Amino acid sequence: MYIYTAIQLIEAFLMAGVITYGVYSHRPSISIVGGGLLLGKAVMNILTPEGGSVLKRTIIGYGLGLAFMAVGISMVKAGL
Repeated sequence: MYIYTAIQLIEAFLMAGVITYGVYSHRPSISIVGGGLLLGKAVMNILTPEGGSVLKRTIIGYGLGLAFMAVGISMVKAGL
């Protein structure tokens, strides 16, 4: 296993842990943050066949994750 793959797996498990913590502690905003991070990681990896640098894919992926977090936390705070 390559070190890059191992690091990605560790990151995914940590993000899943954030989601789980948010669910068990009844804090939906924390779960949304974990989901946004996981979404960012997924998009970054989905864009791999498209090419581009890791930095470009990271900015796009985590940018979408940040947008997801902003909308989700806004909805939680608004009571939707």
